[in-house]
Amino acid sequence: MRPNRLPLPTMMRRHPADFLLPVLLLGTAWGAIAAGTVQIQVTLPVPERVDMTGIDTILVTRTVLLNDNPKVDLNKEVVGLLRKELRKRTRLHVLDVEAPPLPEQPLDELARNPEFWKDMSRKYGADMILTGSLKYEISDRSSFVTEDVISPLTGQRVRRTRYADREGFQMVFHVYFLRGRDGVLLYDDEFTEDTTVDGKGNDPLTALFNMFEHIESDMLGIIASKQKVESRILFTD
Repeated sequence: MRPNRLPLPTMMRRHPADFLLPVLLLGTAWGAIAAGTVQIQVTLPVPERVDMTGIDTILVTRTVLLNDNPKVDLNKEVVGLLRKELRKRTRLHVLDVEAPPLPEQPLDELARNPEFWKDMSRKYGADMILTGSLKYEISDRSSFVTEDVISPLTGQRVRRTRYADREGFQMVFHVYFLRGRDGVLLYDDEFTEDTTVDGKGNDPLTALFNMFEHIESDMLGIIASKQKVESRILFTD
């Protein structure tokens, strides 16, 4: 049998509704705020990072390859890819000439030699020159992997370990944009991508182009405006 409880002093007694009222009021206020808002997607312009005044034509040089890849002609493929994306995503006229070669000199040093680029600009009639270096490596990443599978005997999920053939592809692409009239380096940046693909004997060009898709917006955003989509909260009341 429970002992009788002494009644609380009158000044300390509070009806349960007294405690619930502030909570209800808070909940009502929050509901009003939430009900009075709407989330929308807005498209915002992102300007180019360099001053493109007076620049209408662009020349793409041969790419400086930092390592050999006997499976593909990287220079031909990269130059072709850059020209295609420049035509598609910028207003610039891409000069359709044989990509000029570069001297055997570290590109980071050559990019700071304005006389060299001024001469190239005069020769080809280019307002801007795009050049770059590429390191493209393919590696074996085969290893044991753990995975969950459904047993055909019991129908239960079981964990197993198996050996999986995999290939790794890594790209480091350093681009330089130079102004033709004075040979000045306007902007340079380095883009790195890495991916792992199941199986062996994967097409190295497919992997390269897939990685280029990941960087092309940021790379071409250096010389061309683009758009980005962001979320905004609007109050409707």
